Amino acid sequence: MKACSRIIGALIAAGLALPAAADSLDINLSGDAAQVGYTKALDRDDLEAGAAFMHHDSGGNIVEADLHLVDRPEPGRNTLVLGIGGKIPYINDDHRSADGAALAIGGKLRWTLPDYNRAGVAGSAYYAPSATSVHDIDGYREYSFRGEFRILEDADIYLGYRRIELSYDGSGGDRNFDDGVYAGFNVDF
Repeated sequence: MKACSRIIGALIAAGLALPAAADSLDINLSGDAAQVGYTKALDRDDLEAGAAFMHHDSGGNIVEADLHLVDRPEPGRNTLVLGIGGKIPYINDDHRSADGAALAIGGKLRWTLPDYNRAGVAGSAYYAPSATSVHDIDGYREYSFRGEFRILEDADIYLGYRRIELSYDGSGGDRNFDDGVYAGFNVDF
């Protein structure tokens, strides 16, 4: 847990040191997990950096940092937002008494319905093979999709499905760290 506290502190310090630009705060909950995330657009309009912390009731914690190259084919409308990049999750799995990290590559997208600009769909997928995973972790896979609704000019609520799969060194096989429906909100400021 001491290593986890150091990583959280480093992520917070890195977020505060980033240059000023558009920021986004994301908070979501499921029956077993709670996650808080922060994303910041960097000086270049096409780069985003972020950090997140997830606590799972019976599974442990995941602290992650991410960096994406983002494209908005229709600037100003944001009807389609595409991002490709990666994340580095640090996993502390209480269920298996295991910890480790991975370098996962993947992407994300968000599409706003053209005739109804308050509704949208979003999804993401990330993968880390054993070659980019360290310590007790031998692989990482994360998939999510959600439906969103813009309730305020700078705030969305959403409902979706998320699955985080972990592979381990040695015996024991794979495990679903988180698997199920989640809901939350996203605030831009």
